[in-house]
Amino acid sequence: MDKPYYPFRPISSISILAKTLGIHEKLLLNLANKIDDSYTEFLVNVKDKDRTVYEPKHDLKRLQKRINHRIFEKVCYPLYLQGGIKDTSNKRDYVENAKTHCKIKPNIIINIDIKSFYDNIKADCVYNVYKNFFNFPDDVSILLTKLTTFRNKVPQGACTSSYLANLIFFNTEYHLVSKFRSKNICYTRLLDDVTLSSNKQLNEDTISSSIKDVVAMFRKYNLKHNNKKTKVEQQKNAKNSFKITGLWVGHAKPKTTRDDRRYIRLLVKICENKYKEEKYSLEYHALWNKTSGLIAKLTRLQQSNHPALRERMSNIFPLYDDKEKEKIVRECKMILKFNNKIALTIGQIDTVNKVIGKLGILSRNNKALSRVLRKRIRKHCHSMPTKRDMW
Repeated sequence: MDKPYYPFRPISSISILAKTLGIHEKLLLNLANKIDDSYTEFLVNVKDKDRTVYEPKHDLKRLQKRINHRIFEKVCYPLYLQGGIKDTSNKRDYVENAKTHCKIKPNIIINIDIKSFYDNIKADCVYNVYKNFFNFPDDVSILLTKLTTFRNKVPQGACTSSYLANLIFFNTEYHLVSKFRSKNICYTRLLDDVTLSSNKQLNEDTISSSIKDVVAMFRKYNLKHNNKKTKVEQQKNAKNSFKITGLWVGHAKPKTTRDDRRYIRLLVKICENKYKEEKYSLEYHALWNKTSGLIAKLTRLQQSNHPALRERMSNIFPLYDDKEKEKIVRECKMILKFNNKIALTIGQIDTVNKVIGKLGILSRNNKALSRVLRKRIRKHCHSMPTKRDMW
């Protein structure tokens, strides 16, 4: 399959859209009309750069999750799209993206990045997706555009944004993929990150024309490529770099780089040293969690050194002191006061899940207390729905 497609009949009216999303039509229109007041804006620091994120408020977030479940997740996506897609048949993420290129044993890789991707996907492009990809009528397309854009752009932070990012080139990208395939070039896109690879040596003209073809697709949608992040790497330099979406692809399977593995081993050693004096501190909890996450990455990549590192980390679990234990007991008592005769709110479900997680940590040095509290909470909240059920 080279082109994404929607295998169902178009939603033909706003009333049918409301039924599809399980919401009253008047409430659906009301949410669309007050979209300017439906986001919370905040800054997130990523790689020493501040990035503006827009968090949808509860009602809009709930509706956007239903748009995902009942519209976007019904689309059949080609395998060259690797990011932000829920797919039970074919896992898609940065690891699978790198694996796709490893399969052809590349001699050359070309990385091309879209500059400020989400901010530059404008409302008219989103309307085009609903109108000409899904074939929804004008009124439905306009309404869905209002519900999934903010300030004339795709908001980074909304759960619908990654799906729109995948569909933005729906009528162009598959032509490019076919063209590259005829030249023995493999193409994938992880949202704003395009990767080309080939198991043949490509001459300078082919490399240059391939990059120009990708950039031309960006420009067709008023998007710009990030020239600073465009990289062309050869297999002969595999020991130094040769990476796709952060993973080294010098062998048959993607791996972390030698420097990354050295860094993870260093973090494990730092954890072991800090455990002696700081095992109760919040800073140690954060450091242990970060290190554990990096080891999980090694596990996912099936790298040989992960079992030994995981074993070392299991001997230095972060713990809670008496002060934190008392705080958790108070939180449990608060949960036991929830009225379990009525449905819990999203906030209450979040509170219960967080406390259950804390009780798991508490069990490391207060097993009996943790077991008793967990049993009481589960009994009190026995009919608690999952967050997905709530959304």
